[in-house]
Amino acid sequence: MARKGQLRRGHGFFLSATAGGDPQFFDFRNVEQTYMSPKEPILFSSLPQSGFDHRLTSLTVPEPDGGARVHLYLSIANLHPTRARSADWYFASVEDMHENFYVDINEDYVPYDQVLAPWLNGMELEHRATESFSGLLSDGRGVAILRYDAAPHTNVAYAAQAGEFANILKFNMELAPGETKKIHIEIFDTVTGRTNEMASIQSESFLDEATAIEQCRQIWNLALMGKANVKVPEPIIQDIFDTAQANALQLIAERADGSALPGQGGFNEYTTVYSWEVSVYLKMLNRLGYGDTVKKTLQYFLSTQAGSKGPAGDIVSPEGSFRAHIFWMCETGAVLGLLADYYLTTKDRSWFGEHLPAIVQACEWIKKERGATKIVQEDGTKAAHYGLLPKGRVHDWPDQGHFFFSDAHTWHGLHLMALALKDWGYPDEAIYTAEAQDYRECLEAAVRRATYPHPPGEQIRWISNEVYTKPGEKKAVYAIDGPAVLLDTGIIDAEDSIVPEIEYYMRSYFSMGDLFAVRLPEMEDAALGKLQEQYAGSPIDLYYVNQVERIWHRVWCLRGEREKALRYFYSTMAFSTTLDTLHVQERFCPQLPWLSPWQPNGSGNGRVMEMILNSLYLIEDRTLKLLPCAPAEWLEPGKRIEANRVATYLGELSFKVIRRSLDTLHVEVQLPEGIQAIDVTIVLKNGYAIQKVQMLDGEDQNRDGQDPEWKGTISGDKLHLPNSKREIKMLVQLSAEEGMV
Repeated sequence: MARKGQLRRGHGFFLSATAGGDPQFFDFRNVEQTYMSPKEPILFSSLPQSGFDHRLTSLTVPEPDGGARVHLYLSIANLHPTRARSADWYFASVEDMHENFYVDINEDYVPYDQVLAPWLNGMELEHRATESFSGLLSDGRGVAILRYDAAPHTNVAYAAQAGEFANILKFNMELAPGETKKIHIEIFDTVTGRTNEMASIQSESFLDEATAIEQCRQIWNLALMGKANVKVPEPIIQDIFDTAQANALQLIAERADGSALPGQGGFNEYTTVYSWEVSVYLKMLNRLGYGDTVKKTLQYFLSTQAGSKGPAGDIVSPEGSFRAHIFWMCETGAVLGLLADYYLTTKDRSWFGEHLPAIVQACEWIKKERGATKIVQEDGTKAAHYGLLPKGRVHDWPDQGHFFFSDAHTWHGLHLMALALKDWGYPDEAIYTAEAQDYRECLEAAVRRATYPHPPGEQIRWISNEVYTKPGEKKAVYAIDGPAVLLDTGIIDAEDSIVPEIEYYMRSYFSMGDLFAVRLPEMEDAALGKLQEQYAGSPIDLYYVNQVERIWHRVWCLRGEREKALRYFYSTMAFSTTLDTLHVQERFCPQLPWLSPWQPNGSGNGRVMEMILNSLYLIEDRTLKLLPCAPAEWLEPGKRIEANRVATYLGELSFKVIRRSLDTLHVEVQLPEGIQAIDVTIVLKNGYAIQKVQMLDGEDQNRDGQDPEWKGTISGDKLHLPNSKREIKMLVQLSAEEGMV
């Protein structure tokens, strides 16, 4: 379905199982879908209905003028072994306002439900036949809408009325027993539509399916060429990673001025930009080598500073803030963090220098807004929200206040930007380094004041999600905007003694379990919540998947709590993705299997990719933690884990871990500058454990040609090696305890 403002255009096939019959909808509930490969979004759909097997190939190829053309190849097989059959297939092009296509205007949160009216009223188009089986449809302006080409001897007509349908293209075909025939539809770009070129369009040769597939594959192979390469030995996890990567790129819509809109996804206007949300996957694209693509989106974010109305809150002034689509208080900090992340991973000095005025202005906005909250009482005590942002809107829910979610993300963005300013050599970087440090100290002081013994008798500490919220009070969505974000941004260290207390409270008194971190207390839109329950026929459980699971997974990786980390890892991969195409969704409801909300989900793409990478490596305090939580199955004999040219703030990182036999494991690492130590976690099945480590030749080879000496330590399943080299190769010798194999 194409979009232009609130106008939507849709195209679809219909069927009459007998010749001359009325068009009928296909039963979408029985469609099976799959991609050619996760890195090549060429969709194959299969649907047997009324004695015919239907197989549809859907793909897009670019036009020379910068537009695109969608190709649909429908193969129809007569499944009857002895009888020839004649039937009609139809194709409709429809156009209507967004709200007329869906049960609710916010259709992302309602199970798919067909609304008939728009599909019954086809566009009034001009039909130009080339042959009895091929031709073209154009609108009243002379803009080509689509071309079609069917099997020879197909009779094609454009009917003003067919049953309940108006203005619909009909294909009448007869198929012998077991015979297959095809219909090919080409849909033209609705934005760059080709006007008054009917003669040249009609003379173009049609692309056969194999050629179209090859052209589409070449586009994606070229787009992915030379980028970071990540390989894990579990096919479903690899497919999820590759699908999320390709889908993140699909969500970025280039504009005529060279900038691009990074959409958040969903069926509801995919170009809608939520700065904090989309920054999750844009930062991942930076790590994977797509800095040039991300840079195009940064033009858009920077453009939102001019005329910004600021976030929803008690701000002093919007001047200097970034304001994309949404009103969250953390948006300016999120954009600053994204801009800094791009620079720190790419070291694009000329770009950074060009945009310094806007960057500094945004830093000044944070400084100014924080300055307004530095209130000291008459008795000399500081206000609880001293040095934080003003009271404001935290997220989609209507609550306003001094939320740690807003301040932690804003501090983190300013902190990253201070690092970028220092690296670039900005003369006044010390101002913003000091500002970020002061912000952190004020935030930590506010967190201490909002930490209470709670609940009574449990002897645990409870941290509010908002400065003035007392124990027992509920404000906003605690599991999402509460202490988890303090862990995510590093305000609370993963090794802090309060972490088990936060986890205990979340498990015992809120919504955290072994599979999900957040069961939503309610749907934020009450009307939609009632509609969801009507579809389910019962009360529902609505889980917000992947956002907080990602945070806890990383925390448990760093704390060495493998079982919990792996449980969240696999539950997130299972419940955050669709069963057929592995698209990432925002929420999961067990009572509504047809609910796949806000899918494909941009930020979710980033989160699942990050969880997979965090299983492979983390960099903490200039220490590379290799395989902090890789499943033991990934290290079975014959398996291989690999990452090449992954970008970090210190430079590119590459590594290979290969289990070549029962008793040997090879580890090769090419390190960026600045890594001071390496920790490798090697957890194996069947009782195998580390016996000893042998360093192999490479950069470290001694002058006499001998392998260098192992200078590290072995502690259980962990290797620790102080590092002074860029390339390290190790042979880890393994053995199993007697009787364990």
